[in-house]
Amino acid sequence: MLKTRQQGVGAGSAYMIVSLGISGVLTYAFQSFAAHTLGKSGYGPLALLWSATFLTVQVLWIAGTQTLGRYVSERAARGEDWRPVVASVRRWQAGLAAAFVILAAAASPILTERVFQGHAWLSWAFIAAVVAYAPEYFRRGIFNGHRQFSRLGAQLVSEQTGRLVIAVVLLAAGMGVFGAAVAIVLAPIIGVLAVRPTPADPPQKEGEPFSAGRAARFAAPVLVCMAVAQAFANGGVILVSLLGGTLPQVSVFAAALILTRIPQYVLSPAVESLLPHASRILASEGRAAFERFVGRALGLVALVGLLMVAGTWPLGQWAVRLFAGSDFHASRGLLVMLAALAAFYLICDMLNQALFARGLARLAALAWVLGLPVAGASLALSGAGVMSRVALALLAGMVAVSLFQVAFYLLSGSRE
Repeated sequence: MLKTRQQGVGAGSAYMIVSLGISGVLTYAFQSFAAHTLGKSGYGPLALLWSATFLTVQVLWIAGTQTLGRYVSERAARGEDWRPVVASVRRWQAGLAAAFVILAAAASPILTERVFQGHAWLSWAFIAAVVAYAPEYFRRGIFNGHRQFSRLGAQLVSEQTGRLVIAVVLLAAGMGVFGAAVAIVLAPIIGVLAVRPTPADPPQKEGEPFSAGRAARFAAPVLVCMAVAQAFANGGVILVSLLGGTLPQVSVFAAALILTRIPQYVLSPAVESLLPHASRILASEGRAAFERFVGRALGLVALVGLLMVAGTWPLGQWAVRLFAGSDFHASRGLLVMLAALAAFYLICDMLNQALFARGLARLAALAWVLGLPVAGASLALSGAGVMSRVALALLAGMVAVSLFQVAFYLLSGSRE
């Protein structure tokens, strides 16, 4: 009998944190090399492609990843046949990919004009990149479901390595933005081809029929949180373009946003890995122990956020020039707002885990949704320049999300 090489939760979290740390370094190396090579005017189109791609990818494909991760794992643990889950999600994802291609192709003139500032070929690169990530996220769900965390980490590192190597070669060959865009499109394909799942244990019994549509509803509140969070995290670059920002302004905003998000990118997986621990404490030690754990974790995250903002004030402008090039000039105020945005993102991520552990995922989703009109109102009322206006709106919305999360957490506790 074949045995699946599975890893425990602790080992899996360690693998993922290390893998994400390595992939983070490779991602920032890609962005830094592209910014230095393309310059302030050339980096803007690439930043727009990057932001649009990963905003869309997270919204479209994460549901399949989560569905596979949960139901493959559950069925495998019970010795039931998990293959209907895989087949159902594959059909669902293929249909979604086809619908996306049709709609995005029909909307390509609008994308070209409003998002990509007249670069028609970027619209098609965007469509190709989003579709290329479908099998990559599908494979992530398989790895999660079979607890093959080392392979999941290897896939992430392979993807980031492939993107960096292709970009370096093509940019050095003088292919400009097109070369970097090719690297973005090919990277997920490299990740999928480089690492395959190990054979899984054969099922011992058939199990119940599986419906992917019904199963996906379990993750709906989490997906709402993810979609809105991605809008706050990746939507700023696109907003600057939509509001009439020039390509050099898009470039500077993107470089500042990416740089200030480094601690967030590294620490978010660690924060999100706290959910199983928090749930176990609540179940085994009771509400008081859970509250102490949440308070300590939230205090630590808030301290990290404070240090992020404090470090950005004296060092941020120097760091942007080092990261992107000497012609990238971002104001200290813009950098501090973006650092605060990243800090509040971490705080909201931690509050999410506390709400999820208590079974309040719908309230967590509602808090994220309520942050959107706050951001919209700030965007409409602010008279600042386009970059500061977008940064202030995103920060206001994120602060509102955190306040709503705290309010829902406290009010729900008072009724228990």
